[in-house]
Amino acid sequence: MSERQIQLTKVKVHNLKSVDLTLNTNEFVVFTGVSGSGKSSLAFDTLYIEGQRRYVESLSTFARRQLGELAKPDLETASGISPTISIEQKTAGRNPRSTVGTMTEIYDYLRVLFARIGIPHCPISGEAVLPQSRERIIKTAQTLPSGKKIAILAPYARARKAEFKEDFQELLRKGFMRAKIDGKIINLSDDILLDGSVAHDVDIVIDRLTTQSSNDSRIAESITSALSLGNGVCSVLDMDTDEEVLYSMHAFSPASGLSYSSLEPHDFSFNSPSGMCPSCNGMGRINEFNLDLVIDPEKCIAEDCCSVGSSYATVRYGNIADNLAEIYHFSVNTPWKKLSAEAKQVFLYGTKKKWTRMHFYNAITGATWSDHIHWRGMLHEAHSRFAEAKSESYKQKMKKLMTEQVCPECHGERLRP
Repeated sequence: MSERQIQLTKVKVHNLKSVDLTLNTNEFVVFTGVSGSGKSSLAFDTLYIEGQRRYVESLSTFARRQLGELAKPDLETASGISPTISIEQKTAGRNPRSTVGTMTEIYDYLRVLFARIGIPHCPISGEAVLPQSRERIIKTAQTLPSGKKIAILAPYARARKAEFKEDFQELLRKGFMRAKIDGKIINLSDDILLDGSVAHDVDIVIDRLTTQSSNDSRIAESITSALSLGNGVCSVLDMDTDEEVLYSMHAFSPASGLSYSSLEPHDFSFNSPSGMCPSCNGMGRINEFNLDLVIDPEKCIAEDCCSVGSSYATVRYGNIADNLAEIYHFSVNTPWKKLSAEAKQVFLYGTKKKWTRMHFYNAITGATWSDHIHWRGMLHEAHSRFAEAKSESYKQKMKKLMTEQVCPECHGERLRP
């Protein structure tokens, strides 16, 4: 027998009938076979137990008493076995979120490993992020364009399932009057009812002010308080555009000027709201409308060329389409097949700008008004209606127009890009 082999003879564990086996070490070995053929009896009840038993026998009497002694498997001889480790045997489920890593719990250790010793890099500049001083953050905030209405925020909770009743009462006692909860600024003295079974994001509003040179000292004081409460992280919210800029003392890219929050294990979990890709919800694949089935290339937008889209005849969507046509220089009366790639992209998948100022007109009442619209595309609107639909027949009809595709945002990696 080679020194690099494990050899078992006359194994009679459970349904194994005097089995002889020789295995090469330092190789990946897989036992396959039909149910009841003895795979587990050989791998777990023989190889693992014998390796563990021999290891325990080499320990002190005290250690053996603490660990407990294992019974010797029913076999004639066993040689070449080193101390063994066994990953818990579990029945495979059909949960689409389960992977080999999650089922064996190895993924939990990998998430901690990446969060604790990983070196984060800026996706824009490609450089490793570095710490930055509080003074630099204050100076950056003080150089914002004058006249902006801003709110200085400190992170309080991320993707935490709770009702926060006691938390909000404690914040009120400390003098904080407002908080940004799941994207909306709310007065903490109001009767706030949050679903404790749903994960929430909460930020404390430290101050609200208008950027101007006379407020520099106030900005400095508020940023200092926010960094203290947020453990070195704060953000500045533009009250007019709802755009939020993060500032971190822990992770900063000088080349891009962007800050990042500290890495946590949940950032690497596709089952956590903070780590999963928001497009596919951590699944890696999405059901997307098949354009060959939902678009009539001979029709134009004004003729509702998209069968799953909202009608151009409605005030809201007719005006949105007209505004998009004016901004991106195309006509709603041009057949779909003749529209530019940019026009098709904007109509179906939305604009790059989070907020677009649009002008509306109601031909029946003669009313005119303006509004800031976050246009995410006609297909997004269709997906929203599909998700909220109660009619099973409607859902089945829509599913026939969809095909499963790799998520275009995370490219199947399941984590937040």
